[in-house]
Amino acid sequence: MDGIPPERTVTDSWPALHGRPVLRRTVAVGLVLCVSVAAALVVRGVNALTAGGTGRETDRDRAERLAGLHPSQHPGVGRFYVPVGAVYTHTSDGAPVAYLHYRLGGGRAPGLGDFLSAYDLPAPGPVAPLPADLLAALGGDEPAEAPELPDSPPPPVATPSPSATPTPAESPSPEATPAPESDDPLAEPADPAPVVAPAPDPIPDEPATPDEPTPDDPTPSPTWTPTPSPTALPTHTPTARRIYVATISGGLPGAADIYIRATG
Repeated sequence: MDGIPPERTVTDSWPALHGRPVLRRTVAVGLVLCVSVAAALVVRGVNALTAGGTGRETDRDRAERLAGLHPSQHPGVGRFYVPVGAVYTHTSDGAPVAYLHYRLGGGRAPGLGDFLSAYDLPAPGPVAPLPADLLAALGGDEPAEAPELPDSPPPPVATPSPSATPTPAESPSPEATPAPESDDPLAEPADPAPVVAPAPDPIPDEPATPDEPTPDDPTPSPTWTPTPSPTALPTHTPTARRIYVATISGGLPGAADIYIRATG
């Protein structure tokens, strides 16, 4: 455009900056800071929008979920353990199977006691051999046998008690009151006391329809019949989980290797 020099500086837009180098540097630094803050806000907004996504589930997540040790299955625990080895595969019949290996440092770091309490697991029991497929799947320095945690029984399923239909109590039939006996042998026997019949039920004003029984119709008294309790069917196949704990000899108190085999 005519009349406009090809080179323009900041002082051309703000004539007050002529001869003020400090003020010019301050304005330039302020512009750079504004651009940096705006870029940081944009990046943070994008991260906030994408943070809620579940992302791609890995084999480690599937193995932990099958074993019941995934962080999402234990909200509020406050500490989650990350396995150093995890294998998720399927058996020959198509059932999923997971193999996990946790290593606990012990000492001031989380140890065996904290691991068991975090996931509400019982104390280790007697020594048992590790499954051959677990040794083959992890392929590390696993021991041949280690103390195994006892299986915790599933919670009992409450079944409804058999309902019984109570039998209404039968009203006692009126009996005749015996006449008093007299000592005079020539006295004529007194007439027995008349039997007082119960008063009949009142007749309704409107006749009942043929489909409905009238109050005067005799109905058989209900009898008690035991109702068999329904058999509770499981809603899903429970997960079979076997956990072995091998303490690290010469290590700190609480140091242990935990091996888990879980099938669905």
